[in-house]
Amino acid sequence: LMKKKVLVPVFLLEILEKDCSFFKISKDNLCNQILLKFSLRFSLKYQEDMLFEENDYLQFNIHKDNQRLFSELSRRVKELSDSDLLREVFLAYAILPPFLRETHLFKEKVNFLHSSYKDQKVIKIDSLSEIIEGKVEKIFRCPNTDYLKIMIHKKEFYVSQIRVIS
Repeated sequence: LMKKKVLVPVFLLEILEKDCSFFKISKDNLCNQILLKFSLRFSLKYQEDMLFEENDYLQFNIHKDNQRLFSELSRRVKELSDSDLLREVFLAYAILPPFLRETHLFKEKVNFLHSSYKDQKVIKIDSLSEIIEGKVEKIFRCPNTDYLKIMIHKKEFYVSQIRVIS
């Protein structure tokens, strides 16, 4: 494991905490997903916009399969220190609204649900409380939480909290 400690704006830590809780995944897993899926999306400018925000440390372990990615990225973006680079990657994630963060993190699942919806295919999901089989009637952003939901048999489920079986 490669341990990383980066000084980041407090609001970023708050977003990570909220998403870990909502997506029911560990901070290390979320941080590694962000590193993997946002490493090519950062702008090198976000930190400059955070002048008013207090900072605190984000600490996480980079998984073995992400270490090469991070080393490559670090080599490619020579003008930034590793800390600045990680800060920018995480800010690229944090500035997005919840449903877009979710769409990037769970792209395969979201794409599958979307194509099932378009093609009116019957799918089977595990909602953690029951197994449901049916057609996706709707995919939408929840107005209260801003996270993605689907509707099957007039029942709503958060996309990040279901497991697609088939």
